[in-house]
Amino acid sequence: MQINQNNWHHWAQYLQRYHLLGLFRFLLDATGPVRIVAAQSLWMTQPFVQNSIISQLASVLEDQEQSKAFLEYVNNREFNE
Repeated sequence: MQINQNNWHHWAQYLQRYHLLGLFRFLLDATGPVRIVAAQSLWMTQPFVQNSIISQLASVLEDQEQSKAFLEYVNNREFNE
């Protein structure tokens, strides 16, 4: 699944606002099983939390190439935590 990279800045700001950017960086950098479990956990919140950003982030976690690309994006930007 190809993810629209135009939303990445918005996602990074969202994660930073809720102090989750560090955790998400860890998850993006983690090996396959950890990322997949984290993605599935995000998918499981969907019935309770209707938020398109969460489902898009779950999609990124499931895709190894997208995870690497988004991690590189957030690591190359200034986000103050």
